[in-house]
Amino acid sequence: MSLFRGGKAMIEKSKIRPHLSPSQISTYLRCGEMWRRRYIEGEIIPPGITLIKGRSIHTGAEINHRQKIESHRDMKKKDIIEISVNDVETIKAEDGYSLTEEEQGIGAAKVLGQAKDRIAVIAGLYMDEVAPTIQPVLVEETFRIELPGGSHDLLGRIDYCDDQQRVGDIKTASKSKNQADIDNSDQMTFYHLAYQSRFGHPPAGLRMDVLVDKKVPAAQFLTSTRDEQDYEILINKINAVLAGLKAGIFLPAPENSWICSKKFCGYAPSCRFFRK
Repeated sequence: MSLFRGGKAMIEKSKIRPHLSPSQISTYLRCGEMWRRRYIEGEIIPPGITLIKGRSIHTGAEINHRQKIESHRDMKKKDIIEISVNDVETIKAEDGYSLTEEEQGIGAAKVLGQAKDRIAVIAGLYMDEVAPTIQPVLVEETFRIELPGGSHDLLGRIDYCDDQQRVGDIKTASKSKNQADIDNSDQMTFYHLAYQSRFGHPPAGLRMDVLVDKKVPAAQFLTSTRDEQDYEILINKINAVLAGLKAGIFLPAPENSWICSKKFCGYAPSCRFFRK
């Protein structure tokens, strides 16, 4: 099934329908039980330290990008570092936080302090190596795309689009990624489609800016593109997810899945499919 009519994906304007986001799709495909507890039961697990670090760095990058649309200049490095580090307290106040058993043994104060130290380092890396390469024209843009004949729309948010007509996504990671991580990313396929929807033509390319938080931090830049086949694959996955939801099927993660652990899943301690 093609998403296009007259060269453009359609954006729902007349009414708001139920939606699926890229994160919802990936969650359901990784573990249907996790999706059920999060989106049907409404059980929201406070963010872990890794997620808090990523969100804080994103906050600094977003603030820098928003002002750069008009100024064409990056903010001072020390200011973005301060904004990113301070965002930890904002997240704590609004969403709380969760610790792994190992982190509980270390102690919350020490773990959060260490997290702030790493955020300062990685935010500095962003300002030194990533920010100077981006001249944004859109920042944290939300897109809603109607799926013709479907019950749900696609809803998501793009980190940035730049003046070279590229769609970019900033990620933090503990190790470097490979080309397959961007080539096979459903999230990046959605971003490509969202750009097409907004502007009536595909972006010049996709870009993933990876801030690798290791002993010697490094920035990594991956590029890719998409075609009609990539859209078809995404739609096939969405249709499979919608069929599963309609049938009330919420399969647990596959045996030996990396996500099925207390480290990566906050539902694990109370999950009926997890061995305690």
